[in-house]
Order: sequence, then C-alpha cells, then structure tokens
Amino acid sequence: MGQEISTDKFRTEHFDRFAERLESEMVLLRSWFEGKKFCDDRLQCGLELEAWLIGADGLPVPDNSLFLTTLDRKWVVPELSKFNFEVNVSPQYIEGDGLRDMQSELESTWSRCCEVAKRLEHRILSIGILPTVTNSMLCLENMSPMQRYAALNEQVLRLRGGKPLSLAIDGQDSLHSLHQDLMLESAATSIQVHLKVPLELSVRYYNASVIASAFTVAMAANAPLLFGKRLWDDTRITVFEQAVDTAGPEPRVSFGNGYVQDSLLELFEGNLTNHRILLPAEFDEAPALMPYVRMHNGTIWNWNRPLIGFEPDGRPHLRIEHRPMSASPSIVDLFADVALYLGLAHYLATLTTAPEEILSFDLARKNFYEAARLGYSAEVTWFGGRVYPLADLLEHDILPKATEAMHDLGIPSSHVLACSEVLSARLRTRQNGASWQRQKFADYDGDLKKLLFCYEDNQRTGNPVHAWD
Repeated sequence: MGQEISTDKFRTEHFDRFAERLESEMVLLRSWFEGKKFCDDRLQCGLELEAWLIGADGLPVPDNSLFLTTLDRKWVVPELSKFNFEVNVSPQYIEGDGLRDMQSELESTWSRCCEVAKRLEHRILSIGILPTVTNSMLCLENMSPMQRYAALNEQVLRLRGGKPLSLAIDGQDSLHSLHQDLMLESAATSIQVHLKVPLELSVRYYNASVIASAFTVAMAANAPLLFGKRLWDDTRITVFEQAVDTAGPEPRVSFGNGYVQDSLLELFEGNLTNHRILLPAEFDEAPALMPYVRMHNGTIWNWNRPLIGFEPDGRPHLRIEHRPMSASPSIVDLFADVALYLGLAHYLATLTTAPEEILSFDLARKNFYEAARLGYSAEVTWFGGRVYPLADLLEHDILPKATEAMHDLGIPSSHVLACSEVLSARLRTRQNGASWQRQKFADYDGDLKKLLFCYEDNQRTGNPVHAWD
C-alpha cells in the first residue's frame, strides 16, 4: 500500500495543508500534460507479487518483520499484515529479453525467500487468498507495524463515522460479516503489472487495459475460497472493494466510471474531485516530484490506475498499473499471465478503430465482474454486441490475437511460444488456480489444510497449474 509516513495522527490543519499543496501540484501536472513533458520512451514493464508466510501447520505466520530483516533485500517489502510480503521486480523494456530477465530475477528472489523462510522454520506461498486464513486472524494485532497502515485504518473508519465494514459475497456459498478494521484487505494477494507508456499512446493503452481486465482476471483467477466458503472464482475483487469502503461519493476501489477521452489527466482530476484526502502526510520533496499527487493517487486502488514516476534523469513518465490478477500458482503461470496482458493490451491499443468506440464502458465493466465471479464459465459481450462463453472467446479469438501482438512487441519467439503454450493448455484443460482449488475442495470434503498442502506441493515443483494433479 505504498511508502511509509512520519505520523499516523492528523488534525484539521494537516488536511488543509495537504489540500493546498495537492492543488498546487495539480497546477504543475496540468502544465506537464499540456506541454507534453512526459518521457517519450519505449514500452517498459515492471511488476509486484504479494505472497504469504505460512507455518508447518498450514496457517499464516505473522512474522514478516523478522523474515524481511533476515532476508535484507531492498525490493522485498512488508504488506498490510504481518503474514504478507511483497516482491518487486526490476522494470525492463518489453522488447527483447526484458520479460525473460524479469522472470530470472523473480525466480532468484523467490528462491532466496524460500531459503530464509526455511531457516526461520516458515514457508512461503503465492496464492490469491490463503484458504486457511480465518476471520479472527485478520485483526489489528497482525497488522504490520508501519504508521501508514495504522493511519489508513484510522482514517477509513473515521470517514465511515466509526461504522464497521460490511462484507457480503454470494457465490456457490454465501458470506456475510462485519469487520472493525481494514485488515480484511490483507486476505487478498495479487500481482500488479506496471506498463510504462509514452504520452501519445497512454489513452489507448489505458482503455485497452480496462477492456482486457475481464480476460486477465478470469485467466489468472486463483481465489475461490474465503473462510471455508466457495465464493467467486476471484473473490479478491469483491473483498478488496468492500474492505476499504470509505462510504464516500465514489468507491476507493472500483472498475472506474468510464473510458478516458483525451488524456490520463482526466483520472487525476477525478481523483481530486471525487475522493476525500485519506492520508494528509507532509513531505520535504519538491513539487516537481509530485509527492502530494502521488500520495493521494496512491490511496485510490482502482483495478487500472495511472501512476507518475520519474526517470533517472528526473523526467516524469506515465505508467498504467494493471491490478486484476491473483497471485499465481507458479512463476511460469505468472509470466504467462503478464504476457497475455501485455499482448492483449497492445492488440487492443493498436486496432485501427479504438475498441472503446465499439464496446461500451458499461459492457466492459459487466464483463469484468462476470469474469471475476464465474471465471471460465462467464459469458461476455464482445465486439458487435454478440455474447460469447468467455473461455471459448479466449481460446479461439483473443489468445491468438494477443500472441501475435506479443511478437509485434518484440518479445522473443521462444518466450512467446512458452507463454502461449501455458495459456493454451490452461484453456484446453479449463484448469487455472480457481478451478483446481474448487475441485480439490470437493475431493477433500472441504478439508482446507489438506487442500493447502497439496497446493504447496504442486507449487514447489514449479509446474504450471494446468499440469497439476
């Protein structure tokens, strides 16, 4: 959830000062868009993977502080709960060996994380929702000791007038509960792909990312269970949306309100207009580094969101953060999913007729939630208004076009082939993380620990999920 802050206690004057400085930076940001000041570079990709610390008993272990201190890796950082951590992978150019290099880096870091966890008599796991996490574990006692997280919790509840957060999910089973803090969010772990884009292509790639979300969330779905209940194929989506509900005019986590029309500036303007300030921290950084814009934007977690970053020489750049995909069953699956997103976004962004002119935003949003809820079994509306079974559309139309686009991006043919074979096999077998977990839940009569141990054994092999028993 972002950078640390110096205090978790705020008064009215903190909010006033933050609002003043935020507006001052927005004036500068508008001039950057108007003057086209953003870095005009080749497409670049980065990613984050959220993961779990677990014990020999299959339960989450709230020990990320000791784990991270022992690990001592700059790009492996704490998450909201003490039993989660996040691995960041160095950004690379997509053209050439960038994705291969990212995969090698993640494999090396993951291996090191496994070694350190073993030394501490723990294990690590990548999964969308840990089946064995319980409601009682999602409590403030298990929150990572960072002031940012304490402040987020306090401010979310303040904006709600102290009312508890309500969780209501209906799937094969139903789950309804109340929560006194935002720790529910820590049950949901994902990968986040960062796509750096030049200004002149940013609108097309953003809208393409929005449309692609239905397909990426279904393919990567790996979170069908929460508290022993069979819910959505990717239950993370609805959990996160409800876990940080500030009861404001616009939800803090959502699919958004519409396509971008002329500029990604529209999204930053919407964040300024529609969202109350959540963390009014103070910064010593110069306005040219956009600390207040970035902080405010960083407390709005839409499934596709714009980010501002900076080149080593100080020039600003634009990124699209694509957030719909679950933490993966294997690193092989993860990079196949990343390749699918990149290929599909590129295909859609370079169509002669912009797809946002063909598919309404309301239909794109409906597709997304149907895909998150039902996965491969969903039906989606596609170009021309025809309704298709999602898995059939992916297998026979979307994936071939995304694969061709991967070649167009300059990804080496061998890597494209490896990724497309994994994706094709997943579609052919109709087995991803969600469907595998559902089947094992049935096979094991709801024994969550047995399911988890089987999942862990399969993950340790490194095999993609379509090949799991």
